[in-house]
Amino acid sequence: MPRELPRIWIITSPDHRAGPVAPLRRALDGRGSAEIGIQLRAKHAPDRKLIDWGRELRELTAPGGSPLVVNQRADVAQIIGADGVHLPETGLPIARVRQRWPRLEMIGVSRHDRPGLVAAQQAGATYAFLSPVFQVPGKNPPIGVDGFRRAIAGLQIPVFALGGIGPEDVSPLLEAGAHGVAVRRAVYHAEEPTVVIDGFLRRLDKSHANVE
Repeated sequence: MPRELPRIWIITSPDHRAGPVAPLRRALDGRGSAEIGIQLRAKHAPDRKLIDWGRELRELTAPGGSPLVVNQRADVAQIIGADGVHLPETGLPIARVRQRWPRLEMIGVSRHDRPGLVAAQQAGATYAFLSPVFQVPGKNPPIGVDGFRRAIAGLQIPVFALGGIGPEDVSPLLEAGAHGVAVRRAVYHAEEPTVVIDGFLRRLDKSHANVE
């Protein structure tokens, strides 16, 4: 049975003073599979360190069934028993990943415009991140909520909003058609990451209840 997509993806930050795993320990305690997914992203980490972090995260996510994917490294995802891989826009073709690593159930992608989302849907991606929605240092100009709405209109692929997202942005983004949100700085820059994640989940709960 396919694993259910979470409502919020947390993208790890290897530069956090406590490392990428520690800020997530309390936050994931007792959470269910439908709530929080983790993307292990550490572009410049040595392979051994990346695998060590991945195994810690797999041990952390497994009891509650939270999905775990690895950014770009399908080989590492398979080694640590992750649920899938998340491919950058210039990453490997989805079909090649499915052929080479058939046990990886989820294949997510990062995209920055509607044509990229259309191509991802046609290629059979499990889900997509669309960014940047709001201002992010060093990234492209933000598309805003209206730009997000236009980019995903009529598409069937689940799309998560990424880029400068705060809890207060959840409702307008879900109303615009987002499947959920993806965050990194909001969690890893916080003094109490668990409080921030709980804030996101409360907003997601409220917005989903209003939709239903």
